[in-house]
Amino acid sequence: MALFNEMPRIEGGRLVLREIVDSDADALAELARCTSVYRYEPTFLYEQRYDDPHVAIANMRAECFDTRESILLAICLRDNPNEMLGIAELYAYEPRKPKVSIGCRLIKAYWGLGIASEVACLLKDWLLSETGVRTITAHVQVGNHASERTLEKGGFVCLYPGVWEDWGHDEPVLVDKWVYKRRWLETGPDA
Repeated sequence: MALFNEMPRIEGGRLVLREIVDSDADALAELARCTSVYRYEPTFLYEQRYDDPHVAIANMRAECFDTRESILLAICLRDNPNEMLGIAELYAYEPRKPKVSIGCRLIKAYWGLGIASEVACLLKDWLLSETGVRTITAHVQVGNHASERTLEKGGFVCLYPGVWEDWGHDEPVLVDKWVYKRRWLETGPDA
């Protein structure tokens, strides 16, 4: 399956990643208004474009998925798939390489429970087994040690440390670029 052919539903371990629906509006609003969630994030993330989360969700498929800008999925526990804990994101898809970037944002109450690590592994495993993607990247603002540990647990390697990027702030931010490649399944990242 190629990315953007259909909205994915990804299940594994204790999590389900599914399409964001209108009943997720309260959780989306809680996520979007928590400044500590966005401390190490760009200023232009989709869920912050709209004051009304119902409007954001109503426009999400057309503005993100249909334009091939990104795939935003609700992160849910398998035993409660109707309660959104955060957002998993696939973005910057380059089909010619084939490469995509991943990201994750969690409501603060769910920090420190290993959910982000499981999301990164779920996305990685799904991308490598179900799509033609061969390279997965993640951009982490320098100083975001929790995200660094999450990616390390998933087998990602920081190949491009200290790169300046425009994340919509007053000044560019210093970012480490983490990478996972399909060939590492057989050879390991040092090959």
